[in-house]
Amino acid sequence: MSTLSETFATLFGHAPEGVWSAPGRVNLIGEHTDYNGGLALPIALPHRTHCAASARDDDLLRIHSLQEDSSVEVRIADVAAGHPGGWTAYVAGVLWSLKDAGYAVRGLDVVIDGRVPLGAGLSSSAALECSVAAAASDLFGLGLLQTTEGRKVLAAACQRAENDIAGAPTGGMDQAAA
Repeated sequence: MSTLSETFATLFGHAPEGVWSAPGRVNLIGEHTDYNGGLALPIALPHRTHCAASARDDDLLRIHSLQEDSSVEVRIADVAAGHPGGWTAYVAGVLWSLKDAGYAVRGLDVVIDGRVPLGAGLSSSAALECSVAAAASDLFGLGLLQTTEGRKVLAAACQRAENDIAGAPTGGMDQAAA
């Protein structure tokens, strides 16, 4: 994690307030059945996506990926279907979804380091979303990680980010496993 925290400090001028992570998943049965009402048996993997983050006092999201070696800045108020695009939609969509659901969230400085293989059907997008959601819950004092009901709220916010902002028609299985 030293590269993650070091990159964060270099980009933003201070150490992150913390590092959160979430796993990818493999599905033993039921591919594409969760959002069609069928059975599924997902299992979390040891491969994780890590998110170093700090809260901001405004609604600006400054997001950097070690895999893409790219950065994006967007205001939560400007997040909408397809904006921002690409991998950042998953990050921004989580904050947008939580804010839209009435949670007091603000902007974040974020550096992502994903170890879930991309495009391999192992839910790298859910791992990304859930690591950011965990960071938001802790940094903004939402307390959603502490209870089953709270984790359901986070999983639903992540699914909504994926569906409404990133435009991926998924059910909640990936986020529930992550």
